[in-house]
Amino acid sequence: MKKIEERYFGHGGNLEDLAAKAGRSREDIIDFSASINPLGPPEYLRKIISRSVEQLVHYPDPYGYGLLSIIAGVLGVDTGQLIVANGSTEVIYALPRALDCIRAVIPVPSYFDYEESCLLAGLETIRVPVSEKKGFRINFADLEGLLQEGDLVFLGRPNNPTGVSSSAADLLQMVVGHPNIWFAIDESFHEFSESSSSFISRHMPPNLIVFRSLTKFYAIPGLR
Repeated sequence: MKKIEERYFGHGGNLEDLAAKAGRSREDIIDFSASINPLGPPEYLRKIISRSVEQLVHYPDPYGYGLLSIIAGVLGVDTGQLIVANGSTEVIYALPRALDCIRAVIPVPSYFDYEESCLLAGLETIRVPVSEKKGFRINFADLEGLLQEGDLVFLGRPNNPTGVSSSAADLLQMVVGHPNIWFAIDESFHEFSESSSSFISRHMPPNLIVFRSLTKFYAIPGLR
């Protein structure tokens, strides 16, 4: 059953696999398996890529200092607060191995790879179902009642696939109130939400980790 679950409910966007299963070409597939901006990449990006083709003969900076400096300026944080990766999923899979955590606590439904990354790292994983009847809103009192020192909590804001953003005040209160618990907040879809404020700031709690993504909103997963 586990193998079936991984095969059919893993990360979307694998057009080669979808086309092979359907017996069609990639161009025949209308892909709804990944949440990418349907408007496509911004037009100005084509010119930037064209101007930079000559740079392909050089290896990129392995530490990403230039990119980190730009991101830090845009977000108003220090470069020491940032890491860059080949997609946020790379960081998601690294976290359970890099942090001193014992369990993972994940409100569901949510992004499949939160749980998968923790299972592969050997963490006990606690799923906390949220109710469709209650608008997929997290009950923070119930969630806090489950938490233990050494936990790693994954939350999407806005969440994938429900699109719901948890209360910023309630969530921040929980993060600050549990300094011995890691909170990983996925803001990969932040730019799609007009009402959702980011948790990224120069004065973030030290137990808070926030993901952001260029892939989804700017529709450039293939650029990686």
